[in-house]
Amino acid sequence: MKKLLAKAAFCMVLLAGFQSAHAQRLFTIFVNPMYNAPSGDKFSGAYNAGFGIEGGAGIGWGRTFLTGTLGYNWFNATGKYKNFGLPGTKPGNLTATPIKVGIRQYLFGRMLYAKVDGGVAFTNNKHDKGSKFIADAGVGVKLAGFNLGIDVNTLNFGLGEPYTSGKWVNWVSFKAGWSFGL
Repeated sequence: MKKLLAKAAFCMVLLAGFQSAHAQRLFTIFVNPMYNAPSGDKFSGAYNAGFGIEGGAGIGWGRTFLTGTLGYNWFNATGKYKNFGLPGTKPGNLTATPIKVGIRQYLFGRMLYAKVDGGVAFTNNKHDKGSKFIADAGVGVKLAGFNLGIDVNTLNFGLGEPYTSGKWVNWVSFKAGWSFGL
């Protein structure tokens, strides 16, 4: 029984040491493939699904990290655009390449996190290309370098078309990826 208790105590000390060393990492790199679900009547009517990828890095102290991300999102145009009084005017597939900075706050031993980001997205579809303001907020869980997360993204999408002109459009990103701490 004493040997079992000694082994258990030794394992707990190793685990605490590993967790302490893990918590002291000041730099992290991450890559997240994602599925994007457009929301709102107009945006989800013009686009039915999207896919993307983002990569980034963070530098931090304790549980708080400043992050920078670069991504690529692609949205498939639908045939539902006629709902917006635009017969014969299909918007075309949309691409958005966001560059964002933000803050990530880890909770509960750096397993759960909440984050906010903002920046610029370079967009392109059949009727418009240009730069737009983009922001997101999200939550996630990190398990041994594997990340699962969900973000709500908003983009000021002034395309000059009646279905989006001057509007904020939103989508939800479901992410699964990897992160590496240094």
